[in-house]
Formats: sequence, C-alpha cells, structure tokens
Amino acid sequence: MLKKLRGKKGGMQTDDINSAITFLKGLKGKKVTVVSHDDSDGSCSAALIIRLLRKIESRINVSYFSTRGSPSISEGLMRDIISKKPDVVITCDFASDIDKAAQRLALEGVRCLMIDHHVVSDYKFPDDTIYINPQLLGKTMPCAAFIYDLCNKILEFKDNLWIAGVGTIEDFGASDRKDIIEACMKQYPELFEKKDMDNSKLFNTTFGLVGKILSSAPTWDSHKGAELVTKVLLEVNSPRDFLGLENNNVRMMFEKYQIIEKEIRNAVRIFEEESVVWGSLRYYIMASEYPIKSKVSTIVSANNEHYNEVIAVIEQNTKTYSLSLRNQSGYFDLNCIIHECLEGLEGVGGGHKKASGAVVAKKDFDVFMERLKERVK
Repeated sequence: MLKKLRGKKGGMQTDDINSAITFLKGLKGKKVTVVSHDDSDGSCSAALIIRLLRKIESRINVSYFSTRGSPSISEGLMRDIISKKPDVVITCDFASDIDKAAQRLALEGVRCLMIDHHVVSDYKFPDDTIYINPQLLGKTMPCAAFIYDLCNKILEFKDNLWIAGVGTIEDFGASDRKDIIEACMKQYPELFEKKDMDNSKLFNTTFGLVGKILSSAPTWDSHKGAELVTKVLLEVNSPRDFLGLENNNVRMMFEKYQIIEKEIRNAVRIFEEESVVWGSLRYYIMASEYPIKSKVSTIVSANNEHYNEVIAVIEQNTKTYSLSLRNQSGYFDLNCIIHECLEGLEGVGGGHKKASGAVVAKKDFDVFMERLKERVK
C-alpha cells in the first residue's frame, strides 16, 4: 500500500518508489539538471542517474552540479541551476534545506525529484515534489545503493554495479548492502584482496583504491573536483578500465591523489599526537592547505583505540569553522547531536548516526563546542 507523508504545506514523501519510476520514465524530451552532494556517494549517485537517463533516451538534455562545501543548495548554486532553465531538477544525497530548495525551484516552474538517505525531517515540499528515501522503508544504505536499486527497476542496469559498489564503500555502507559488495567481488574478484564486509578493510583493496582516487578530487578542486568525478564515471565503464589509467582525467586524478594522501597521513599523525580529549570527545583544530577533515576523521575513527570515542576534526575558515565527526561504535547519534548543538546558532549540519558534519559561524563556535562537550561527556 502506498504510504504518503505530507508536510505542513503539502508535498509527498513516499515509501513506494513507483512514483519516482513513473517520473523518470516521463522525462523524454525534457531538460534535466542533476544536483548531488560533493562527496563520493553523491557523485556516484549522480553518475547512476545520468547513466539511467541516457539509457532511457539519449536525447534527454542533462546538466550537472554538485553542492559547494555544505550539503545544501547555496544561493550561488541556485542561480547556476536556474540559468540552465531546466524542466526538472533531480537531487541526490543531501538533506539540508532540500524542501526550501524545492519551494524556490517551484517558483521557476521546475519540478523536483529528491532522492536522499539521511534521517527524514519534517519537510514542507511543494505539492508536485517527489521525495524518496530508504529510511521511509525502515532501511539504511548509501544513496548510490538506493539509486542503483531504483535504476534496476526501470531497465537492465547491472553494468553499472561497480559505481554503486564504489559509492557504498565510500559511504561506509558495506554492512548495509552486502549484496552489492558480494556481487562486485564476484564480478571483479582480482580487485578484492580481502573478501570481507569490514568497510575499513574494503578501503584497502584494489577496488577500494577507485573510491580513494575519486574522493580526493573535491579536496584539491572543491565542487569542480566533485563534478569531475561524475564526469569520469560517465566516461569510464569499469573499475578495470579506471585503474588502467588510460583516461586522461583519471591519470591526472591519480597523481593529485598521491599528493593528498601524503598530506592526510601527516594530518592523522598530528591528530594522534595533539588532539584534545574531553570525556568521550577527541577533537583537534587542524591547519592544512587542503580540506581533508572528513578523510582524517574517517581514518582516525577506524582505529580500534578510538572505536567508542566521538572524533571531531575541525577546520578554521574565513568566517566559519567546519567540523567532521565520526563515532564508529554508534553509541552516540551524531546526526541528532549536531542538530541539538546548532539550535539557535548560525550554522548548518547533519548526516548519519555514525558520521556527521557541521559548518558553524565563528561567533557561535565556542557555544557550539560547549554544547558538543556536554552531550558527549
């Protein structure tokens, strides 16, 4: 039975993805803009959607953007989207203020399909917006895995399995979607030195190297790097081709990745030596030429010594502090904690129970940190 959940101003959140399937099948001849989060799961999600649209009809006019440093559509990004004069916007893998974005686009006569996998909020969508999320089905998984399922319901899509696998591993979703990882292991056995569902071990396989190279791109070229990731995933047809480094963009990305990896290793060492411990919170304000906080927090949190701790890696920007938080044990609900800490402050944030992030105005940072300390003491 179709279950609809309506916000105060209408809109539809549904646990039946048939509405999205009908929507996607009806896009022939339309101008479509795809917008995704600027991480690897988001870029993989966008690539899957665009590959689907090209299979449905090669003449569909598709443009693509990623978010710009925060998981929402900024004013500048909104202007760029509107400049494309799309009939339809499809968003992937970000939850912050997506209903406000849909309302703004509705004023331009643009319909939205919004695909997410984060904790569902009390959104207030326009009446013709479609919002789907595996959480409405009582499931958790990376957005790329959810979109892969959606695409498979429309047409034969198994040749894109590897993209879903990369996004799943990069978003720490292997335990949620063992079926996708096992299928990748069967199809590309030589790329998996470890036949294990431990996500940290999957990172260190040859297949995991694909995701590492891709995820470094936003580090050295911000949202343009994320958009390059999606471009590459539309150009390359298998992880074997990708790792062959025959594609010029992939070869350049690999060279940049090697530089970033050296920077990350150094930052992890400094974090281990100089981080501050406050109860269950371990944090450090990091100085780096590159925005590598999420990489550092992921690596540090994977250390068994920090399994029960909340790891917070913080970067100071011109007007804000940005934080990447991890808690591998899942004892602390980081998504909930971030929203509680931001209440009444100038900032945005959220994510998952075990992994979340925030951007906080400098004037409110001290208050935010005191609240964070109190909640994880």
